[in-house]
Amino acid sequence: MGSGVFAKLGSAITVKTAAVAAAGALVVSGAVGAGVWALGGGPHLAVVQRSVSVPVAAGGEQSAVAACLPHEKALGGGYAVTGTGFATSSLFAGDAWLVAAYNPDAAPATLTSYALCVNAKPEFLGGGTWSEQAHAFHDRGNKMTSASGGGTIHDLTTDGPFVGAAKHASASPSCPGEFTSLGTEFRSGRSVAGRGVAPVPLDSLTTKSAYSDAAKAVPYVTLNPGSRLSSGTFPLRSSEFITHQTRIEDPQPPEANYAVSVRPICVRLSSVSVATVKVAVSAGGSADAAVSCPKGKLVVGGGFQFPAANETGTSEAPTRFFGDGWLYAPADAPAAGEPSGHKVTAWHVTGRNQQKAGLDYFNSVWVEHSDRETLTGNGYFDTHRRGPDDQELHVSPVPDSQELVASAVCATIDAKATEPAKAPSPPAVTRPELPHALDPKPGPTDGTGSTPPSSSPSAPASGASPTTSPSASPGTSATPGSPNGPGTPTRGGPSRPGTPSQSGSPTRQQPQAPAVTIQQPSGGGQLRRGCEESFAATARTRPGDQPLTDPQYTTWRINGPNGPVTLGAGAAGRFLVPLLPDGTYKLVFTATDPASGLSGSAETSVRIVGCLR
Repeated sequence: MGSGVFAKLGSAITVKTAAVAAAGALVVSGAVGAGVWALGGGPHLAVVQRSVSVPVAAGGEQSAVAACLPHEKALGGGYAVTGTGFATSSLFAGDAWLVAAYNPDAAPATLTSYALCVNAKPEFLGGGTWSEQAHAFHDRGNKMTSASGGGTIHDLTTDGPFVGAAKHASASPSCPGEFTSLGTEFRSGRSVAGRGVAPVPLDSLTTKSAYSDAAKAVPYVTLNPGSRLSSGTFPLRSSEFITHQTRIEDPQPPEANYAVSVRPICVRLSSVSVATVKVAVSAGGSADAAVSCPKGKLVVGGGFQFPAANETGTSEAPTRFFGDGWLYAPADAPAAGEPSGHKVTAWHVTGRNQQKAGLDYFNSVWVEHSDRETLTGNGYFDTHRRGPDDQELHVSPVPDSQELVASAVCATIDAKATEPAKAPSPPAVTRPELPHALDPKPGPTDGTGSTPPSSSPSAPASGASPTTSPSASPGTSATPGSPNGPGTPTRGGPSRPGTPSQSGSPTRQQPQAPAVTIQQPSGGGQLRRGCEESFAATARTRPGDQPLTDPQYTTWRINGPNGPVTLGAGAAGRFLVPLLPDGTYKLVFTATDPASGLSGSAETSVRIVGCLR
């Protein structure tokens, strides 16, 4: 082999690679960003992942940015979470990919952000706007608001703040003309202004082939439901169609107020197809899936979906509500653990199923104090009977497993391969201001009761060039508290509040769970079954030492033999004691700080006895 061949391979040649080149094989450069070369030719098209990992503190939120090299173009990106947690935002930051994740657990987690980078300049559709929202608030699609025998069911879906929100449980933004969606950007927001919000994971972030055009991919985004059905009774004259006469609990948990805005990634591509793989994820377990593309096509995007087929189809099919368990995929990216710059050959998804096999869905419907002849009484939604004469109308158990569908978008790119400059300057990304998933301060509404997430003017649009800094290294995340760190104002744009996992002003105290105590009943006190009893507690924020008394941020529960039973809400009040057998139970009072989303609880043991009327 002559010296001319070595000159084409450039600085990538070592003693080992020279031997491989002499054998006539392809040589992949060991230098980061040097591209893929063949003997006697120039660079070949390839999609590689550029990644960066950051820790996510317990109960906190963190973001990470992975940047492409100057000669590359970001096609999109993905994320992976090691440990607990899930993404709350995933979007472009110039030719880089920004991801924010929330960790609800007490143990730390790790977030990895991936950018899918191609050494070419394919045509993107610019000027895309954040359009549709997917809401966490859910209710039955076939709900009846007129009660059997006359009357109307009044709740949050008829005349409350969430009217209409249940109709926007999913979003499917589309790309026009000859452009194909490689995936979807999303960022966190809220459904209703002025109410507390807490993030929930995505159920679906996938790209499907359109029925009318098999080569046209269509994105589809859904959130895990945040709604909770009421466990209180409501009178009815007939139990006919009771499964369609749902009643929503008020106040709803802050998770029900969570929403995301979405935007499709539209690129002009050829020979587009979507490859899928299905795996069963056992209740309480997790499973991995990997999807590869046919030979000759590149992996240009991907996604996942938990279809939960048992919840669709017939009108009697159950609907998953908050408390029924979470199905979500903490990873949606190339294989975790691969070094940055690795060629993408498959799309990887890790699905996690937090449902409990054999338990009933929370939307089981019962009629209290009735019989099968008259079908009259009071209807309520719960997982178990409250008395021996309760009539079971609708129960559907959680299955032993649910199917996870992993998808990869496969295509060819009609563009000339680019190569790096001889002396490229290391790229860096100025992290845009990201909407904070736990920030309770609402933004301006659009007049429909829905508040789209706000975006800082400093956030670069899709396809824009990131701001560079000579001090940053490629594929690294800005240090919290530094000029490029999260929580730091970008010049010319507003700042967002720091999160529990971020550094802030030296005088600013980190948020903590509220300080909570139960005053009444005292430990070991008696509660009379079926009677109203007095309850009182205190909850104060930390820092700030402000009282939390709003019912939408406070709940009382008794841990019964078949799970928790909600008594009521508010720091103090008189609540009906549930019809539980005589015995000792744990009473729990929980308060959530709307400013941080952190919750604190206090508990005491009480004894339930018969009620003397």
